[in-house]
Amino acid sequence: MSSFRFGDFLLATGERKLTRHGIELPLGARAFDMLSFMVANRHRVLTKAEILDAIWPDVSVEESNLTVHVSALRKVLGSKALATIPGRGYQFVLPVEEHTLVPAPEGDRRQTASPKVLVLPFTNTSNDPDQDYFSDGITEDVITDLSKVAALSVVARSTAFTFKDRAVDVAQTARDMSLTHVVEGSVRKSGSRIRINAQLVDGATGHPIWAERFDRDLTDIFDLQDQITEAIVAALKVRLVPAERVAIQSRPTDNPEAYELYLQARYHHTRLDRRNFEIAARLAQQALDIDPDFGLAWALLAISRTGLFGLSGSTEHGLQAAERALALNPDLAEALAAKAFVLAGLGRFDEAFELHERSLQLDPNSYDVRFLYGRTCFQTGRHEEAILHWERATELSEADLAATSHVAMCYRATGQHEKVLDTARRTLIRAERVLSENASDSYALISGVNALAKLGETERTKQWAVRVKAVDPGDPSIDYNIACAMALLGETEAALDTLEACLPRVDPVTFFVWVGRDNDLDTLRDLPRFQRLVRDLDARAAAARA
Repeated sequence: MSSFRFGDFLLATGERKLTRHGIELPLGARAFDMLSFMVANRHRVLTKAEILDAIWPDVSVEESNLTVHVSALRKVLGSKALATIPGRGYQFVLPVEEHTLVPAPEGDRRQTASPKVLVLPFTNTSNDPDQDYFSDGITEDVITDLSKVAALSVVARSTAFTFKDRAVDVAQTARDMSLTHVVEGSVRKSGSRIRINAQLVDGATGHPIWAERFDRDLTDIFDLQDQITEAIVAALKVRLVPAERVAIQSRPTDNPEAYELYLQARYHHTRLDRRNFEIAARLAQQALDIDPDFGLAWALLAISRTGLFGLSGSTEHGLQAAERALALNPDLAEALAAKAFVLAGLGRFDEAFELHERSLQLDPNSYDVRFLYGRTCFQTGRHEEAILHWERATELSEADLAATSHVAMCYRATGQHEKVLDTARRTLIRAERVLSENASDSYALISGVNALAKLGETERTKQWAVRVKAVDPGDPSIDYNIACAMALLGETEAALDTLEACLPRVDPVTFFVWVGRDNDLDTLRDLPRFQRLVRDLDARAAAARA
């Protein structure tokens, strides 16, 4: 029996109840069935015909009945809960936590009340901000491992990481989120040694019920994570069944050094400039040199190589790497998303969408799955769907800059101009947070350039453009984004000069599609000089495809 929590709402399908703050909300039988169906299928767009067949089986009803019930649900849940996808149907788009209670065999009954646990992001106490990737990775693994225990309800990573770098009143947070327990801790890494302090706090009292310090060699990191998870489960008085113990102990690689390299690479591959793609590809390759069967590293290498290929920073795209990842695990969501990204870059969009759909069904809470699906939707003009995926990506990664920045183009394309400004502000806040720790972060700088231009801050835009060019003067992606910013500010000649310098240095197939969709450049489209640049790009793309 499953229940679904989204925002302040709890949908208990078995009891046929929708509550908010514990108060049952009135909902008709058909509306309840429709909500349950849409939440259960929230990872995809549902056609009107599908919904009608599911809610009114064997009954011929007018489509207006569907419209009435959608309107009723929006009144209860808010207008943003159900998205209309023009020409296709509807999708439930609020972030959902699903909880399933599995009855244990007789003689092995667990607690009837499922403990609800929040794992706060572990603090990096290494005095080196560059080690954040490691403490974040530990936190994610603890969340993932605890989520494998059927008797526990674990707050999703996307929610947990909203507490990163914040002082948290554990007892108050537990009351606000109806938590029974909170896990908090810190990670200190020095050379080949690691120290982890962890504690489990009672949500009702705010007092620790278990705490321990672990000092280990880095090579013991996987055993250490298993110990932490099992100690938390034991303190909660929950018994692991054998299948759960096996699931907790399964890892994407058995080599800690390869895993650490992968965690470092993962940070860089979400930052879409040449410098970060190069670092990500190099780190992923180093991980694969250690463990050639590390599927996630192959998928990440595919994404990074494809990004570099688009910027003419590599002579090979990532298709071989993506196929190697899928050969190791045909159901690896990140590998499917990576191959879809490669195929979209080659203009093979129908094949890409098939892979995107499979990846989404396998793991709708993967950042790569959501971001790359959104990118392909944008490239093909499916702006409403791109918004869904990119907004979800921003929730899944507090370090994201790409989705937060890109989604503004979709809001402009759909006439949502206040949201263009909102996303620009969000992007700027995130960029400034990154730059407070690393003033030379090229992708944070270029994201900030674009955000400032959207906000109309001409002088700051130009100042940041000078800063990012000083960091990496030869990256065509930086030049392209500066050109977009200049176009937004009405600096037409500067925009055209910069485009003239950068477009000959990029992959024409990738950029011809992107330039055609990028509405940051709309003020240039009627200008003969811009049209000549597009014709040249098109000719190069045609030659590359031949």
